[in-house]
Amino acid sequence: MIKFVLQAIPSYVMSIFRLPNTLLDEIEKMMNAFWWGHGGTSNRGLRWLSWEKLSVHKNHGGMGFKDLAAFNVAMLGKQGWQLQTNIESLVSRIFKVRYYPTSNYLDAKLGHNPSFVWRSIHSAKMVVRQGARWKIGTGFNIPIVNAPWIGSGSSIPPVGEDILNLQSYTVGHLIDQEVKVWNEQLVWHLFVDETAQQILNTLLHQQVQSDKMIWKAEKNGRYSVKSAYRICVEEVINNEHLQKPGYWSGIWKLKVPPKVKNLVWRICRYCFPTRVKLRNRGINCPSECVFCADPHEDSYHILFHFQMVVDTWHAANIWHEISPLLSQFDNAPDIIFNLLEKLPSVQIERIVTIMWSIWKARNLKLWQHVSDSTVTILERAKHLLEGWRAANRKQLITSQEVVPAPPNCLSS
Repeated sequence: MIKFVLQAIPSYVMSIFRLPNTLLDEIEKMMNAFWWGHGGTSNRGLRWLSWEKLSVHKNHGGMGFKDLAAFNVAMLGKQGWQLQTNIESLVSRIFKVRYYPTSNYLDAKLGHNPSFVWRSIHSAKMVVRQGARWKIGTGFNIPIVNAPWIGSGSSIPPVGEDILNLQSYTVGHLIDQEVKVWNEQLVWHLFVDETAQQILNTLLHQQVQSDKMIWKAEKNGRYSVKSAYRICVEEVINNEHLQKPGYWSGIWKLKVPPKVKNLVWRICRYCFPTRVKLRNRGINCPSECVFCADPHEDSYHILFHFQMVVDTWHAANIWHEISPLLSQFDNAPDIIFNLLEKLPSVQIERIVTIMWSIWKARNLKLWQHVSDSTVTILERAKHLLEGWRAANRKQLITSQEVVPAPPNCLSS
């Protein structure tokens, strides 16, 4: 719902205009409220994680939602890429005459009294520059200084008197055009050893006849919003401080119902609503375990510690896999990650589904005063997993069925 509807609504506008940060913040707040289960008009309820943490990639502890500001820039970058590479189009020629008559998009200035459209597209120049790389033909259209042509797209900054003297020269002057190889003697003479080695390691292809700017993040060299968004988040904004270590990809690869994966993600992301965690978030509630009145009901206790859950793991013939980890780790996320890395997928899928059933039993006990037995917990987990697998098999078979061709009315 969030990914395919809510985040898609402003896409068209985002491809033309740079939306104000205040508006983007309001949209993200509404989506965050929707995700955590309460309406945007009400401020009641807990938002366990901020939107910027939810927008981290799934393999780094987030949910993979879009950072709207970064997505807006990536969408605008597509327009900038067209202005840079498709210079013969009518739109490119209009913008060039108006804003950069003697240069190109990447070197263009904002200018005097710019339109809102140009101001928006100009703001994406940093991302376009980050993902652009020259594919070297003759090299005479590529400046030596401050252009992304070395290796996978690095450039020589205009620093130092020797480098500034090269501004009027092109990459073509460094190439022996007859055999299309680097002029090694000249390269070693002009540049420091590290830069010279990078230049000589840059491949020159005989079949490439003309200089062309390509998008280095895609194999086909074409700009894509997906890869531009990744560059914007990882390199320009740098969200590394929001990433959480752990074997997250192991969770998302499991073939279990989505609600089970989301539950395991919440446990490992420390936003699992046990009583201890609720009290830490300022909720006035008891801290005792619903089952055994232990004074510390956290995820470790609910899933692995009290007697009924130990009996459940024994009955499922899984306790021998879990018990050695209890002496090594004192929290549920580390135990779960270790199980994900250690056990085969079929077994871990059964384990996480049992975890979901244990949490279901806890909530039935708290809210409906229903006491599930060990057998009930295991049967509920088995029914959920087998039912979900059967539904997926049926859907797969249906999608693979060949629709019979209509009869030919003209045949005899």
